[in-house]
Order: sequence, then structure tokens, then C-alpha cells
Amino acid sequence: MSFRIKKCPYCHKIIDGRSDKVFCDDKCRNNFYYQVNNEQKTFIRSVNSILMKNRGILRSLNSHGKTSVPKSYLEQQGFDFRYFTETYRTKRGQEYYVVYDQAYSISEDDRVSLVVFYRDMQPVVC
Repeated sequence: MSFRIKKCPYCHKIIDGRSDKVFCDDKCRNNFYYQVNNEQKTFIRSVNSILMKNRGILRSLNSHGKTSVPKSYLEQQGFDFRYFTETYRTKRGQEYYVVYDQAYSISEDDRVSLVVFYRDMQPVVC
């Protein structure tokens, strides 16, 4: 019969008691899961902050529902092109990047077309 010493994943003390016990006590269990959840929430908050900033930039530039701006202008405003909530491809094959209710498409001449995107209705894209 083999005997394996188990250690608490939070404080690394040897665990006594039941064979299926994972943590040495409730305090360690609570602290461990608080730390894990806090790291995940911090990551989610930082990504959501970038998405909200991107949406705010798009919304401020697109007050009429459809417009076009240079890509460099969006970059100057602090827009991060790596973050969007989904992509949408039109019947013509043009790809739009959606940030919540705002969408944009980048043309070959580095112009960015901005449109309002409605999730429950048809997207407003040409």
C-alpha cells in the first residue's frame, strides 16, 4: 500500500484527515479561491476597460450612424485594434469588427468605415 503526503495548495502545510481533503482548513480554501477569482476578475476588468474605451472612441466619431476616418486618427485617440467583441462578414465578403454596438471595417487605403451595429436587428452595413 502506497502512502502519499498531500500538501495544501495555498499554505503548503501537510494535510491531515480525509483522503479526499484538498485544503488544510477553510481559511486556506477561501484564500485560495479568492486569489484565483481575483486574478480572473482583474483580467476581465482590464479587457472590458479597453473594449469600453474602444466603443467610446467609435461612438464619439460616429454620431450619424455611418462615417469614415483615417486609421491613424483612431490610433492617435488610443484605439486598440486588437480588442473587439465579434466579427461580422457581409454578403459581399467585407469583414467588420464589432465592439458591442459599434462596428468598423478597415479598407486597403487605411481608411476605417464606422457603422452602428444592432444585434437584434439587421446590422447597418453596406
